[in-house]
Amino acid sequence: MKGKKTMGTTLGRSILTVAFALGLGAMGKAEAQTLPLAKQRTVTVGAKSYLLKSRLKAILVGSFTYGFNHTDGYPNLEATLKRIGAAEGWTVDITNPTNKGSEVTAAKLAGYQVFFANYISYWAQSGQFPAAGKTAVQDFVETKGNGVFLMHSSGDSGPSQNWPWFYDVVHPVLYNGESSRTTVSAPVFIPAAEKAHPVMEGINFAGKDTVIFPQGEWHTFQHIITDVVPKADVFLKMNGAKCTKGGTGTNCGSGYNYSVPGGYPASWTFPDKKGTIGYFMEGHDQITMQAMTQAVWDKFFKQFMYYMAGYDSTEVPTGLSQKDGTEMGVDASGITFHSPDKAGVFISKPGYHVISLFDMAGHKLKEIRGSESPADFDLSPALQGAKSGVYAMRVTVGGASRTGRFLIH
Repeated sequence: MKGKKTMGTTLGRSILTVAFALGLGAMGKAEAQTLPLAKQRTVTVGAKSYLLKSRLKAILVGSFTYGFNHTDGYPNLEATLKRIGAAEGWTVDITNPTNKGSEVTAAKLAGYQVFFANYISYWAQSGQFPAAGKTAVQDFVETKGNGVFLMHSSGDSGPSQNWPWFYDVVHPVLYNGESSRTTVSAPVFIPAAEKAHPVMEGINFAGKDTVIFPQGEWHTFQHIITDVVPKADVFLKMNGAKCTKGGTGTNCGSGYNYSVPGGYPASWTFPDKKGTIGYFMEGHDQITMQAMTQAVWDKFFKQFMYYMAGYDSTEVPTGLSQKDGTEMGVDASGITFHSPDKAGVFISKPGYHVISLFDMAGHKLKEIRGSESPADFDLSPALQGAKSGVYAMRVTVGGASRTGRFLIH
């Protein structure tokens, strides 16, 4: 017997923005998830629940090299995305740097959900990035609801009037310098408020919230991101008071001030109209990845890219209407049985499921397997003509099981 898929409405990124504005999106019934929250989760807004699925299918990496290359850093970033993409089923394409951004057009971007804009800051500063490309990238984010991601050197220029949107919106902190790199050591930590965010799910450093970056080309900015964009989520912060140079001092041994109350922002994201902007400061070489460990590094970028791509949202019913007019709320486990006299179950939890119906002698009467969710199953027809008595239904989704009992008169 096939499950009847519940009717839903596909929504834009706005539902995600509303959910986070209400402080609900980061929690989103985490106990009912088998997939990473950044990839797929349920959020509740007011009286309605929504299943959010990341739209990520393909990433375009813009290789805007310009004479000075991070010869370890940018190949490592490309290798990271390729490695994750191969495991997750994403397409990861890289532009030709000799084209100087000319291939970044609206038609090109149409096939992607994330634009990983490596070194784009130089084109923003120099004015060499074609005007059509600038318009296409802005539309890619603000109208199409996709994401632009900046990494290290993609935010090391400015300000300039050659592309106001880049400096006013994409990277509004405005770069003005950087620490010496090779002998600088700094503790980097996850703010407590961000531990429940989908991007940060399961992220820690050998069980701790802090890791030491033994080297870091720490950029300095004219502004702190949360002063410019108060709604930004800051995932990682550096403790400037404990950032040393050559093992001594504070503030990374430079004349810059990294001792920001609460920590110096090092990675963040914020919404821009229908889309999203993301940023990660370090990546000059492979040392940051090695400090985090490749496994944590990959998990962080995997979840970040899922989040950046935006979501397709399908409304999930908050109750099951019965023939007698009663209504049953959706169970937090994602497995909701119909009323005690009706052999049925509603599955709102993503993952492969097995539904088995037994009589009280332990004989299996019916079994359904599948992976589509949300879905509503009515097994009453399997009990037509059955003796009156108690029957049991066992439902397993993603390793979690519940058993319901039904009284048939």
